[in-house]
Amino acid sequence: MNEEATILERQIQAAPSAPGCYIFKDARGKVLYVGKAVDLRKRVPAYLRPGADGRPHIPFLMEKAESVEFIVVNHEKEALILENNLIKRFRPRYNIVLATDDKTFVSVRMDMRHDFPRATIVHKYKLDGASYFGPYNSAGKLYKTLEVLRRFFPLRLCSDHVLANRTRPCVYHEIGVCCAPCVPGKVTKDQYTAIVRDFTRALEGKDDRVARDLEQRMHEASGALDFEKAAALRDKLLAVQETTLRQRAQIGTDKTAHRDVHGLYRQADRACIATLMYRDGRLEDSATREFQTLLPDEEVLRGFLMQYYERASFVPDEVIVPLELEGMAALGEWISDRAERKVQVIYPQRGDRAKLLQMADVNARHALKVRAEIEQRSRQTLRELQEALGLERTPVRIECYDISHGGGKDTVGSGVCFIDGEPSKANYRHYKVKSHDRNDDFASMEEVLRRRMKRALEDGVVPDLVVIDGGAGQLGRVQEVFDELNIIGIDLVALAKARDRKRPGWETAWQETPEQKPERVFVPGRDEPLVLPAHSPALHLLMRVRDEAHRFAITFHRKQKRKSNLGSSLDDIPGVGPKKKRALIKRFGSPKGVKLASLDELRAVEGINEKLAAAIFEAFAAEREKLKP
Repeated sequence: MNEEATILERQIQAAPSAPGCYIFKDARGKVLYVGKAVDLRKRVPAYLRPGADGRPHIPFLMEKAESVEFIVVNHEKEALILENNLIKRFRPRYNIVLATDDKTFVSVRMDMRHDFPRATIVHKYKLDGASYFGPYNSAGKLYKTLEVLRRFFPLRLCSDHVLANRTRPCVYHEIGVCCAPCVPGKVTKDQYTAIVRDFTRALEGKDDRVARDLEQRMHEASGALDFEKAAALRDKLLAVQETTLRQRAQIGTDKTAHRDVHGLYRQADRACIATLMYRDGRLEDSATREFQTLLPDEEVLRGFLMQYYERASFVPDEVIVPLELEGMAALGEWISDRAERKVQVIYPQRGDRAKLLQMADVNARHALKVRAEIEQRSRQTLRELQEALGLERTPVRIECYDISHGGGKDTVGSGVCFIDGEPSKANYRHYKVKSHDRNDDFASMEEVLRRRMKRALEDGVVPDLVVIDGGAGQLGRVQEVFDELNIIGIDLVALAKARDRKRPGWETAWQETPEQKPERVFVPGRDEPLVLPAHSPALHLLMRVRDEAHRFAITFHRKQKRKSNLGSSLDDIPGVGPKKKRALIKRFGSPKGVKLASLDELRAVEGINEKLAAAIFEAFAAEREKLKP
């Protein structure tokens, strides 16, 4: 062995001849890359030979790697499992890692063995004898769809335990979304079975009565000029249509197959995987995920499949892949273990499966093309914004802040973040304003930005541009914070909302349409605000960021107000002290839960006697009345 060999080279040359995982680390001990091999001694030394490995990211990895560790296992399947666990644990820079907020698909579960089955949304498919519908890629749309369907098909909402112990209908029966199978005489088993049958038919898209009814009500509301109601009905209609729509793309003559077809497309350092989900031979749903990586296609795909099926709500009978993967048999065994049944991983060369794979590849290519076009437009818009406002640098990271309160009560602030022109919701923040008169918007904005900038100085995560929802007054107070903290290199502007103003002579010409002031951008050091062209993409981006900050602030304010109102309402009820108030919130989970609770449910709360339960129930009678359709 060469006496001048580095520690890393000596470790690699001493690799064991056995299956297992290898872990590259930098000088500080941080994990850079995790890999697996059937024979570590044959696989790992290739990293030392220039060009022998062939993967473009290896030179960058080896430039930073200072050591390597080995973990020996019994066989390839164990190595595959260990590799996946290590990647999840260390999240190495040179491995494929799905985002921590990566969505999982959801399904609707109904146990038809029960006399009165209920529909619940679950993230995990189990072999428990129940019926599952889905999967669906949007939990939000699914919740909205079930909310609509329950108005037509009033299945029970309570748990089996509550159902078995209830003696009178709950408030959900009163508002018409439950047929009250808990009470004898309200609905028979046969009647409930018919409701379940119609519910499942509507959920599967085999009955369009719900969509027709929503569409009719939407047109009626629009005709009556009740556009707010019409818009709400439109949103429900779109959610129902998107959730229940079934594409009838059949796989040859096999109409019972459950398959996931994964297509892959690569362009330079960008890769995209498109997943087409076939259930009973029909294309039920699809999704795409994009990666920026130098890893080869085989490693991108294998890493994706491991992480995807570890969290999948449903695992099909077949997994179709676009590449011949090393260790594909072990991968199939691992997926089968997750599904608790036999699952085949297939790389088709011809036939119907190959045609489906070709379609998945086309979807992946199209998704990557669309993403590239969006990013190109975003970069152009950011450059236009920099030029229009005279910013020091291109505003890749934009943060916007807004204040919301109700007459000085429950004052909150919001901070939203856009990166490359798109929302980065992981970086959204809420702020509770407490340090001053909360009816002072200027002081509230000053407090929020002081807290944000102090944190930026500590963790080094700073925006390129800070946008304030307001005018010159808010901008001046925030500029004082920047000066006080010696903040440099961060651009600061304020965006004032457009306002309606009357045209000259409006007192006599009342029929004239009010004129709208343009959006104005206030920049430090300028006496007059900038007015960007009305159709400027740069202005539209600023407005989009500002409106998102406003929405986020309003949502948080309403949440705080509901909590405050509930507390005030409970405080006004004789006999409800802090302990009983905490018990109510803990039992029902939210203010809305307390308001919707039935008299029997309130009586069941520890410390709440019958008289006090009746007083609480009566106090929220008006709130329950508003929920009735």
